Amino acid sequence: MIYRVIVTLPRRAQATLGILCAFLLGGILGLAWWWRRHRSANQPVAPLGRVRVALIAAGLLTITVGVAWRIDADIQAVPTCAPHGVVQAASRRGGFDAWLLTQQVATAPETGIGLLYGRAFDAHICLSSSSDYYVSVPSSVAGTRATNLGDIVLSPGFAHLSREDLTTLAGHEARHRPQWAVATIIGGPLAFPVAYAVDDFFFPGSRNHFERLAGLESGGYRHSGTGPELGPAQLAALGVVATAIVFGLYRVVHRRQSSRTCSPDIRSDPT
Repeated sequence: MIYRVIVTLPRRAQATLGILCAFLLGGILGLAWWWRRHRSANQPVAPLGRVRVALIAAGLLTITVGVAWRIDADIQAVPTCAPHGVVQAASRRGGFDAWLLTQQVATAPETGIGLLYGRAFDAHICLSSSSDYYVSVPSSVAGTRATNLGDIVLSPGFAHLSREDLTTLAGHEARHRPQWAVATIIGGPLAFPVAYAVDDFFFPGSRNHFERLAGLESGGYRHSGTGPELGPAQLAALGVVATAIVFGLYRVVHRRQSSRTCSPDIRSDPT
């Protein structure tokens, strides 16, 4: 049904919808990809297949749900983070901060999904007033110690921390927020998790560049070096990437040579 509606839209409406989807799902890189695909004004908008339309619809639905849940959390009163058993009224940092507002808007979908996850598992959710950052304390997070999603961290370990330790750790996690925001603006909501995973694959633990920027000491990391760890898995991955690059360059050169060979030799007819 969605596929048929998109196909029957006017050309201008399809272009506008394509630009919106490209930016929401792929950020600036998504816009660049869309422009490259439709850079000619006279070129017709190529129809998308059913699978792509379904994936785009699922992505937009997830973003919509996340943004809606983030707005709902901002409207409702969320208690301020305090030691276990102490309840305080919500309070945010005073004053207007344009950069903070930009981070919160850019990471609204991811934050909303984190808030929804916490609500689904009846987790305690609070607001760290020192960093204006949400903290969710579920019983577990897929077996991990902590999971950062834009403007919220989900961690069972926050349940029994002192006020000072909770403020320190929340501050560390809040420093990942601008990383999420910048990556989302550049490459969409999935850009930061992918970049973090790749970095952590070659620079695990305290070697991770994102963790070092957020502060190793405040995050509970012990410094163990800065260089990459090149084990069998990392070397194999580098080999696959190198092979893919060589193959891609070969394809590009081969296509250019084929296009030159197949193009007609047009010469002026002397008079």
